[in-house]
Amino acid sequence: MTPDSRPRPARPGLTLIEVLLALTILLLSLAAIGQLVGIGSDHGLYARMTARGNRLAEAKMAEVEAGVVSVQSGGEGMFDDDSAWTWVVESQQAGPTNLYQVTVKVSRTVRGKPFEITLSQMIFDPAMMGSAAQAEQPSDQDLQAAESNTTGTTTGTTGTGGKSP
Repeated sequence: MTPDSRPRPARPGLTLIEVLLALTILLLSLAAIGQLVGIGSDHGLYARMTARGNRLAEAKMAEVEAGVVSVQSGGEGMFDDDSAWTWVVESQQAGPTNLYQVTVKVSRTVRGKPFEITLSQMIFDPAMMGSAAQAEQPSDQDLQAAESNTTGTTTGTTGTGGKSP
């Protein structure tokens, strides 16, 4: 036998088709992972905007409750600390006197799309509610009656307690 006629042993290694197939799988998986990163980023932005919008809406509702923003006339504007956000306060009479259904809408544009948070609550008009400064002082008769009730019911013994083991 001549050296050229002997069968060649199989070479350990990869063929060109196997290498191309592996590269194709790698590229497809990288594209899918890139899409997942983008989706995760969008959801993270949505969560941050929702949290910020809720805080701003609650702050504006607290201003309405405190009487800084009128319950009856409502209002709209931009926030001083974040001018990208705008607010609108709307209210409707809700049955009993001085009770209003107040809706606060906070909105902004994120990546070219409108984003809005709405908060709604029943509130008594703070302008119509009494304050502590308007409270009447109790009359002398009321004070005497209160004193007689507390002194008549106070009984007990003086001294220190018993022994401890």
